[in-house]
Amino acid sequence: MQFNFDQSVDRRGTYSMKYDDRKYFWRLVPDLRLDEDSIRLLIADMDFQCAPAITRALHRVADFGTFGYTTDEASDEYRGAIISWYQRRFGVELKREWIVHCSGALDGIGQSIRAFSSPGDGIILCRPVYSNFTSTIQRLGRRVVNCQMLQPSPGDYRMDWEKFEQLCAEPENKVYVLCSPENPVGRVWTKEELARMAKICRENHVILASDEIHSDLVRSWVKHIPVIDACADRSNLVMVSGVNKSFNLMGLQCAYTVIPDDKLRARFCADYATEMPSPFSIAAMTAAYNESEDWLDALNAYLDESIRETVDYLKKKLPNATAYVPEGTYILWVDFSGYGYPADTLQYIVNHLANVAIQGGLAHDPEQGEHYLRLCLTSPKAVILEAIDRIARAIEEYEQTTR
Repeated sequence: MQFNFDQSVDRRGTYSMKYDDRKYFWRLVPDLRLDEDSIRLLIADMDFQCAPAITRALHRVADFGTFGYTTDEASDEYRGAIISWYQRRFGVELKREWIVHCSGALDGIGQSIRAFSSPGDGIILCRPVYSNFTSTIQRLGRRVVNCQMLQPSPGDYRMDWEKFEQLCAEPENKVYVLCSPENPVGRVWTKEELARMAKICRENHVILASDEIHSDLVRSWVKHIPVIDACADRSNLVMVSGVNKSFNLMGLQCAYTVIPDDKLRARFCADYATEMPSPFSIAAMTAAYNESEDWLDALNAYLDESIRETVDYLKKKLPNATAYVPEGTYILWVDFSGYGYPADTLQYIVNHLANVAIQGGLAHDPEQGEHYLRLCLTSPKAVILEAIDRIARAIEEYEQTTR
């Protein structure tokens, strides 16, 4: 079956956070322009039609006409679909009892922090990293402990192993939150890297909680390794994943946590009270994993092409910006330091003059992200290329007026 990812979808009036809730983004970034003409590349939320099998499954639930209490234990299909997916896509054998339903990746990460640390404890991050990790840690009364990633060349982000070992050895640091694949820089970690992370954490009694919500979105030449497949000793490993990003089902809260170790899972679940899934959530996840693999493969092929074209076009239209093809996710981490603008000026040019809504880099890297922008390539290619054209024109306009 052919899927048309170039088709424009008007999502206004559909209860969309991205298009209908400007106040949400104004609370986060008060100076965003956000009007009817704005191109919105600021969140990981795709503007593509859902996989047809998922739509059919949701219709079946809606047509039944009864929407009472639902649990993830009520049907073998839920866990069966997850187990089958990991067998087919990653060659990993999961057990049903390892799987714990959660409402989203941040829900699973947040519970990992609550279960395995206390207020005031340190939670290790390796920035640049997804900004909501920071806000979740702070909301739960813990401290962010940053192990800044190294970047020996553009896009070549690596762990600072010496610093990481040092931080893990500090007894007040209880959890390391890993992003795999890494958002926003796009690293897909190797099995050797994951095994080394897990070993260092284990030897220092640190829990490794891996957010793998982007694990199905990797380039064709790259293989994602689930953290639980990286080493034999899984006694300190928590893996969070789901269909939210892969199939753009964030509104249905289709995520789960996988914890192979019985004692660790018991601690995680001891005071965990996540939201019950809806019948739509279970039907959508099951249809995604059991019937929509062809859609995901087509999406990844489209993203490979879209990302490559976007990077090439950025180099052409914005020669002083530095971009690279990420190994995973649909996110570009673009360095605008060649233009010399401070963060507020860069945001003004992009958000107001160009009318392109993009998140600034400081949210994901408060120490070194001033000159970066995070572009979510979640729209048809034509929309993304138009956004780059707008930014190029806006920079030219700004330069002319400030000479």
